Amino acid sequence: MSRGAIRLLATACLLTCAPAPRSVAVERATAVSSPASLVMARAQPRRDALERPRRVEPVPGSRVAAPALRSSSTAQTSRPRPAAGEPVLADVGPAPGPAADEPVLADALPPASAEPPPSRKDSLEMTFVGDVIFGRYREDGYDPIPEEGQPVFEEVAALMRSDLLVGNLETPLVDALPERTVEGASYSFGADATLARFLVHGGFDAMSLANNHAYDLGGSGVEQTPEILARLGVVPLGSARAEAPLRVETVEREGWRVGFVAVTTVSNVDALVGVPPLPRVELGELAERLSGLVEDARASHDLVVVLVHWGDEYADEPSWAQRRAAFTLVEAGADLVIGHHPHVLQGVERHGHGVIAYSLGNFLFENVKDVPRQTGVLRTRFDARGCLEAVVFHPAFVKSVPTKHPAPAVGHMGGKVKERMQALSRPLGQGWRDEGDDLVLEGLGCSGSRGPAPAPRIP
Repeated sequence: MSRGAIRLLATACLLTCAPAPRSVAVERATAVSSPASLVMARAQPRRDALERPRRVEPVPGSRVAAPALRSSSTAQTSRPRPAAGEPVLADVGPAPGPAADEPVLADALPPASAEPPPSRKDSLEMTFVGDVIFGRYREDGYDPIPEEGQPVFEEVAALMRSDLLVGNLETPLVDALPERTVEGASYSFGADATLARFLVHGGFDAMSLANNHAYDLGGSGVEQTPEILARLGVVPLGSARAEAPLRVETVEREGWRVGFVAVTTVSNVDALVGVPPLPRVELGELAERLSGLVEDARASHDLVVVLVHWGDEYADEPSWAQRRAAFTLVEAGADLVIGHHPHVLQGVERHGHGVIAYSLGNFLFENVKDVPRQTGVLRTRFDARGCLEAVVFHPAFVKSVPTKHPAPAVGHMGGKVKERMQALSRPLGQGWRDEGDDLVLEGLGCSGSRGPAPAPRIP
């Protein structure tokens, strides 16, 4: 048996044989009053102002209602959260359900007997991270990243905690991993449903699937990834679909309606026979093809976020084509443009009412070289008017022991990560204020009316 298979069996045993979780009392998040209060006091990671509201744990083995994916789908992200360090006992085995030619995901709108939706919270915090993989195929078989039940997101749980946590899942999921990768590519990623439980342990609410590794496990991965995420209560964004792959997907949280447009400009293969296409757009057509979607979403959502897989791998700076497309999307109504794919951190800049993060780098990944291991959590807060009033960057890095996992970057490593983010944002005309272990974006302000965006600042 290969060493990868042994590790995978050990991980599955530790996760599924764990004791039942403790009951968790319901807590309410306290609204923060200033941008500085978003900076994490790492000695007090659970202070009330940044505590995620928790809900009572479900009976182990019960299923979470799955969201529907329509041209503008809606998902209620109200699943329970395990406490830090607790195992996740959600049932992720194959679920009985619709036939293969029927929609996989059930409508997430609450049934008539459910409690009424919560009133809108005075502010909304969203946190974003970069690329997440759980393992890859090597010459001797599959090699998982999480080993021996290591809770890979535990050290950064306080940094990620917010009303809505979103990442980029570059690992297609299947209920049973094949011994060899389907596509035979030199860099093929994948994971099974057991490893996917780490997303729940980390507190993820939604994951983008629109990236160049979506086809790494062939048609099975394309079909099963959104199913598995839905069973875990994680909203899949930008999954492949036969009709209208470019669409707005709605996530409702704390009374807020957030519209997401998830798209990729890169793919490792053009298409697979009989497999639905990804929401893929050439970079040069990105602004033209997405602007209408963003404008439509603006009219029916409190906030609009574009998640885009783009750029050149290991490049320090975005291209002018990327910047121009991002400006146009903000001008069309996007509040945030969040990028990934380069596998390294790139700069952040404001444009009009919005903020653009060109690449958040690797978050859970195998590459622990000096630059690719530098990463972080981008925290945003919107006030009751929908104005972006605070953006905080929490530096992190990918540690290599006892297994690869993200950890807060403090001290010397924290200084390196902050220096990189500041140095790469400066040519974009953007400054950061140093606040302890974190960085706070400068120059934010909102008069209550978004108004037109300023002209681009480069010739």
